[in-house]
This record gives sequence, structure tokens and C-alpha cells, in this order.
Amino acid sequence: ELAPPFRLHWGESAIHLEEALLGTTAKIVERQTLPDSREVWKVQGLPGIALQQVNFYLHKSKLVEVELQYWKDDWSPQTYEEFMQNVRQGLEEKFQAGKPLTRQQSTEHGIARTLLGFRWEVGPAAIELFYFAAQDPKNVFRSISLHYKSPNATPPPNPPKNPSTQPDSPRPSSPSTNDSLFPQKS
Repeated sequence: ELAPPFRLHWGESAIHLEEALLGTTAKIVERQTLPDSREVWKVQGLPGIALQQVNFYLHKSKLVEVELQYWKDDWSPQTYEEFMQNVRQGLEEKFQAGKPLTRQQSTEHGIARTLLGFRWEVGPAAIELFYFAAQDPKNVFRSISLHYKSPNATPPPNPPKNPSTQPDSPRPSSPSTNDSLFPQKS
């Protein structure tokens, strides 16, 4: 069975989740109701290597999904690749091979974007792993996210998008001839 992280349980009440967070260094920085009627709590300050934010998704005040977001400004592309490979390898050792969800590369308005994702189904629950990068000549943003989804989670119709940086219709990349998970800067 796939349980959410932090010793939580699927269906955990919003009240219990908030009480559990109060006993940590974490801070709820934002609460938002999504169009699909789920509520998301954006939490910062939980311990973990490069763990910058955790999003707790609730439906009818019950926990249905947990998203861990990892990034560090001083990480190189190789560090992201190693981190993702380590997470992926750990998931494959525990749950067998994951199913590829997406592998997209596009450039729009001078911003090169990459999205790579995998999914593991564990009984009725699932875990998804994504790498996202957006880069222009002066700026770069990279992140890895790990999504724990309960059987009651409402799956997004498409892989997650960062609305401020992800194009509405990314063009799939052509298959790469190298074995790297991530595109190499030319």
C-alpha cells in the first residue's frame, strides 16, 4: 500500500493535518481552492534535502494528494539528473518499473522548457515523478516534484503545468540519441 509521506494517512482530516503541521518548523504559506473543488495548502519549512515546498491537496477536508517540490539554486543540471535518477531507482526497487507519462521539450517566447514524468501505480494509489525546467538566456528554473496520490485523488487531465512558464501546447521533443534524462545545453 502506498501511504503519503510524513506518517500521514489518506483521508486524514484537515484539522488533524493542521495540528500535525503546528508541531513542526513548517508554515502554511498559502491556502487556495482549485477549480476542481480541491483545496491546496502550500507549506514551507519541512525538512528534506532541497525540499522547498509541500502541497497538501484536500477534497471535502480529507487528504487526497501530497506533492513534494525540490529545487536548489546552486544545483547543476547534473545534480538534478542524479537526484531524479536516485528517486526513480528507489521507486523502481520498491514498486517495479514506472510508466513514462511525458517527455516534452519546447521553446516559446525565447524560453526553453522541458517536462519529463513517470508514474507508478500501487494498488489503487499512485506516485508520479516529474522534472521541469524553464530557461532563457539569463534565467533558469529547475524543479523535481513527487506526487503521492490516493485512490480518491482527482487526476489532472494532463501532466502538471506551471502556468507562468509552461506553454499551453508544448511540442513533444524528438527522441534523444543519448541516454541522459535531461537535454544537454548546446
